[in-house]
Amino acid sequence: MEALYNAICRPMVPFMASITLGIILFIISGILMARGRGFSKPVKVTMQVLTIILLCYLTLVLGLHWYISGHMPLVGTYSVMMLMAWLTTIAITAMRKSLPIIQPVGFILAGFTMLVASLSFADPEAQNLAPVLNSPLLGVHVLCMMVSYTLFGLTALIGIMGLIQKNGNSQSMLRDISLTILYPAVFILTIGTFIGAVWANISWGSYWSWDPKETWALITMLVYAFMLHSGTISRFARPRFFHAYAIAAFLTVLITYFGVNLILGGMHSYS
Repeated sequence: MEALYNAICRPMVPFMASITLGIILFIISGILMARGRGFSKPVKVTMQVLTIILLCYLTLVLGLHWYISGHMPLVGTYSVMMLMAWLTTIAITAMRKSLPIIQPVGFILAGFTMLVASLSFADPEAQNLAPVLNSPLLGVHVLCMMVSYTLFGLTALIGIMGLIQKNGNSQSMLRDISLTILYPAVFILTIGTFIGAVWANISWGSYWSWDPKETWALITMLVYAFMLHSGTISRFARPRFFHAYAIAAFLTVLITYFGVNLILGGMHSYS
């Protein structure tokens, strides 16, 4: 098991293939959308086959990591990025029929998360959990946060597509798609933040201590919550502003994870 894991744990070829395929499909999708068309059936079938292959690879890597380490792969940059790529492929598979644009942006997001997992500072070594992390709340909290971050990443990429589009109807359609993703994303992020507070009280004796990770998780939740209130904040009813905001808002996710882990420090910088 360890030999197999060591042989396949660095996703160099998968991330290059996923990013390349995603960018090509992203460009073609934008052109087709501007013309009011979609992918042909053979292309859709090919994308789904490639998604299943990528999903099987990520499932195997994460499963081997779980088996060797004895705990869910939810701690450290490598494990979390591979988990995010796995969740992205799940989203592609689940929403490909109702939201066709999800496949090109999903391949790009999965590719970039695997790229981060391939970098030198992302250690794939399966290690024991620190005592503070040895809690049943770990799985629920981290999964909630990663699911929401994955969905936010998809909305950011859809936002790029929305800004590229010149057709007002296409922009409005992409805004509706982003909203469909944002509602569960903000809800799951809120649940994950509250579960994290409960866990913090159990581990550290305080529900909220203004640790950098806690603070930026709250900022992220508030920033994205604004996007759901187009009825009271009229600017969010404008597709171009909505898409530009979705792109800028993803910076809070990057700061929450990478900024805290690599720069700001605090109790949550486990990597």
